[in-house]
Order: sequence, then C-alpha cells, then structure tokens
Amino acid sequence: MGLSGRLLIGSLLLAALLTLVDGLIAHAPWLPVLTLLLLGVALTATVGLSRKLATIRQAHDLAMQGAHDGFWSWNPISKRLQVGERLLDILGYDHNFLPDTHAWLDLVHPDDRAGYNHAVAEHLKGATPFFYFEYRVRARSGDWCWIASRGLAQRDRNGRAYLMAGSVSDITERKAREEQIRYLAYHDQLTALPNRVLLAERLSQALREAEREQRRAAIMFIDLDRFKDINDTLGHEIGDSVLRSVAARLRTVLDTDCTLARQGGDEFIVILPHVMGVEDALHTGKRYLDVISAPFQEGEHEFLIGATIGISIFPDDGRDPGTLLRNADTAMYEAKASGGSLIRAYSQQMNERIQGRVTMEKRLRHALERNELELYYQPQVDIASGRLIGAEALLRWSPDGQPVPPDRFIPVAEETGLIVPIGEWVIETALAEAARWRNEFVHAPRLAINLSPRQFSGGQLARCVLDNLARRELPTDAIELEITESILLQPEGDSIDVLRELHARGLRLALDDFGTGYSSLSYLQRLPIEVLKIDRSFIRALGEDNANAIVRAIVAMAHNLGLTVVAEGVETDSQLALLRMLGCDVYQGYLCSRPLPAQAFRERLLRKSA
Repeated sequence: MGLSGRLLIGSLLLAALLTLVDGLIAHAPWLPVLTLLLLGVALTATVGLSRKLATIRQAHDLAMQGAHDGFWSWNPISKRLQVGERLLDILGYDHNFLPDTHAWLDLVHPDDRAGYNHAVAEHLKGATPFFYFEYRVRARSGDWCWIASRGLAQRDRNGRAYLMAGSVSDITERKAREEQIRYLAYHDQLTALPNRVLLAERLSQALREAEREQRRAAIMFIDLDRFKDINDTLGHEIGDSVLRSVAARLRTVLDTDCTLARQGGDEFIVILPHVMGVEDALHTGKRYLDVISAPFQEGEHEFLIGATIGISIFPDDGRDPGTLLRNADTAMYEAKASGGSLIRAYSQQMNERIQGRVTMEKRLRHALERNELELYYQPQVDIASGRLIGAEALLRWSPDGQPVPPDRFIPVAEETGLIVPIGEWVIETALAEAARWRNEFVHAPRLAINLSPRQFSGGQLARCVLDNLARRELPTDAIELEITESILLQPEGDSIDVLRELHARGLRLALDDFGTGYSSLSYLQRLPIEVLKIDRSFIRALGEDNANAIVRAIVAMAHNLGLTVVAEGVETDSQLALLRMLGCDVYQGYLCSRPLPAQAFRERLLRKSA
C-alpha cells in the first residue's frame, strides 16, 4: 500500500477514535462508574497509539499542503465537521468556523446544493464506490471558488456509515479555462454573438417549448446588402468593424427572450420564440432594417449598407430547425432578387420558384454542348446623322425551341459561375460574326460585347479577347467591350488592371447601365472608359423635369470627361427628339430595331446601310 493509502487509513482510524470518544462522552451520564474507570485505563494504554496517530495526521496534513489540497472529515451521525488549515486557506478564512454540515452548506452555491447533497447521499447509501463532486463555495472575499471534493465512508458491520473523510482541491483556474474554451466553442470571436453551434441548441430548445405550449415562433435570416463591396474597396479590417457595429446595433433592439447569432460572413440569424404570426414577425424585422440602414461611420469613411431579411414561421413553414432555416434563407434570397433592403416572409410559391431555378441551372449547364445559345444584335445609331455605327451582341437561350428571357437565365449563370464558359463562347461567336461583317461590308459597324464581373476572375479574360482577335485577324477597334458599374467597386483590383491592359492594346471600353449602381465620378476620371451608356430607366422617364435634368447632367459630365454618350431603350420619336436636344450622341432601342439574329441583322440593316 502506498503512502497516500496508509495516510488515509490512519486518518480514518484517528477520526473513528475521536468519534468513539464523542459518543461515549455524550452517553456518559448513563454509563456505570466502573465503565468510566475502565475507559480511563484503556485511554492511558493507548497514549502510544495516539502519539502515532498524531504523527500520521501531521504527515497527512503535510502531504495535503504539498498537494495543495485540503483535508476534511465528517460524522454523518452527529453532523460534526472537521477541516484542515489548507481548506481554510483555499477559501481565505483564518480560523475554523464550520462546526457542522449546516454551516458548510451555507457556503455552497445555491445552484450546486442539490447536486452536492445527492452525491453525498448516494455514497452514504453505498450506491457509489467513492464520493466526488465539483461545486462552488463562497470564499471570504465573497467570490465563488470552484472546488473538487472527494472522500470515502467508513461503515460498521451493518453497512451504516459513521465517518466520511477526504480532501478538497481548488479547481477555480481549471473551471475558468474550461469556461473560456466553452465560450469560444459556442460564440463568434469577431462579434461575441452565439455561433452556429449555440444557435442550433437554442433553436431546438425554442421549438420544443413552442410545440409544448402550442404557440408560434419565428426564424429571421438577415443578410447585409453591399457588404462585399466594403470588403473589396475598403479592406477586411473595415469590414470586420462594420460587422461588430451591426451586431451592436441589433442588440439594442433585440427583445430579451430572442437570440441573435452570427451565421457566418455577413449573415445573422434571430430566433423569435414568441410571435403572434407573420405580421408580428414582419413588424419586428422592420425595426432591424431601420437600425441597420442608418449611416455607418468607420474612421474617415461614411457609408450605407442596409440589409435584406427572410422570415419563416413555426409550425406553419416547418417543424424542424433545418427546414425553418432553409425556408428563411429562401425568403431572404427572394427579397434579394426583388432589389434587396426588403423583408419577405416565406411562402410555398418561393420553393417552386427555387426549384425552377435549380432546374434552369441544370439545363443551362448543357446549353453549350446542345447548341441552344445564340447571339442577337441590336443596332446603335448616331443621333446627329442617323447612320448605323455599331451593334450590341445580346445573348439568347432557347432550350427545346422555347426562348427563356435573359433576365431569368443570366442571373442564374452569374450566380453559378456558368457565365465564365458562356462568356468565352460569346466572345468567340461575336468575333467570328464581326469577321464576317468585315469580309462582306466595307463600313462594318463596331460590335459591342458585354462582360460579366465574374469573367475577370482567373486572369484569362484579356488573353481570350486578344487571342480571338488575332485568330480572326481583326483590329482591336472592331469591337467594344461593355462593363457594368460593379467593376468600379474594385478600383485597385485585378479587374481594373485587366481593363487597363485591354485599353492599352487599343480596345474601346464602355460603361453600361450608368446611374443604377454605386459609381463615383472620381473613378470615371481614372478608368480607361470611352463610352457611357445611360440606363433605359432614365430614358423611359424622359419628358419629366427631373429625368430631363438628370440626363442633361449625365451628358454634360460625360462630355467634359471626353466620353461618348449612348442612350439605351429608346422607343419613341419624342424620346429621340429630347435626346437630340440634350446633346446625346448615340441611341439604341426598339425605335430603330429589336435585337435580330445574325442573318436577319445582316440582311435588314447591314445591306441596307451598305
């Protein structure tokens, strides 16, 4: 047997002897005098044993101090408690003021008392081989100290415990580390909000309670608008600061029974455990939108981002966490597709539309190999002379001979990345058509090709354009490349370098849909843009004072920068007359011609103007 085992046995013997003496003294009035005399003789005879036990106890106390543990013994019959100095040191007390169990229980944390009593009772009954429990005790400072208490019971021949003894360890630091680890496992480090793991636990709990109480609950999926633009233009440090600010703002309007979590990236989830219905959830979501929509100030930068929110209701839209989160996500994407900065509640029709998009994506993946794609061409006309000077190549898709509107399939191609191989096909096909024009007609118009921002990733765009020009033996002025304003949100990115490289090779660049994005005039001065295309929404409103003023301002600004101005979507003679008066250079739209297939464009327009 090791030293620790011998020390514990010695301690138990000493405690047993003290307990025996206590019991005899307590019953002394009923003992015969002779019994007391015999007891005196016995005690005298055991002085040597007592000295040995005292030595054992001194060694035991020394071992406990060396191990940083505290000793205790307890009589479960009399409730008398004895503690060593080390235990008092752990708690910060300078003398033993714990005469019994009740005094000790007064120090135990209220939340831990039931567990402590149960662990003691189980060992006294013999249900556990030893006593062990971790709990909090109030120290002299008033703080709660975590301790681990362990011990063994000494039993009589009937199995009744008449003594328990053991030791106590201070585990406060260990518990603090465990709590820190647990916190990191359940919380987002950037915003200190609950993360996906804790969100899943709380959502499951909220749904169980809602089902038990037969009430509704709601899930709110919040996605920030234009957050990627902030990361791309101002850097991730500013982006992280914005995420912390958003979390702080949402906390200010969050009801106490709700959970706000960060799903990841710029996505936040709110659990509303008590809602009356959809209207109640929408009203709450409006508060969140309002607080996020206020201007942000990060250092010297001030900007607006806004958010889009999707909502699903338990049990109407699902009874399990996965379904509810998926449906709230679906509602959010529907709101994004409608322009963003909106709130949408989930409906079954949304799933049908999602399934339609999934089906469209599958079919679109085979569009190239099945030769289902085609380019149509819309003329661009010089306003002053009426001469055909250009044409824009427009993508069309007709699976099984049934045309799909471009505003339906092009966003799907963008989202899935299919726009990259499709974009390469567009460049190859358009340049092949431009070469045919040049071979047939002396004054072939310049051909405009639209580029997607997704095509700039990977660094292959410039090579694709230049290689196709060289293969067709076309000069660089045979085509014009159209970009959208989203490119301007990355002024120092690779896409700008690609544009500058293409411009340096002699390619003409046009900025499409001007006025609908977030462009800055300072960017226009630095970018190699030669053409500015006014979005059709401004042309449609011509005749109204505000619209006229906006178009006039755009034309004046563009001309001051040396840019050619093209008006899109011109449909009436009155619109053309106003554009002529406002100084616009070029127009395209149904007034001249709808987009036509290559053969029809050659026959109706190129031969006519030749």
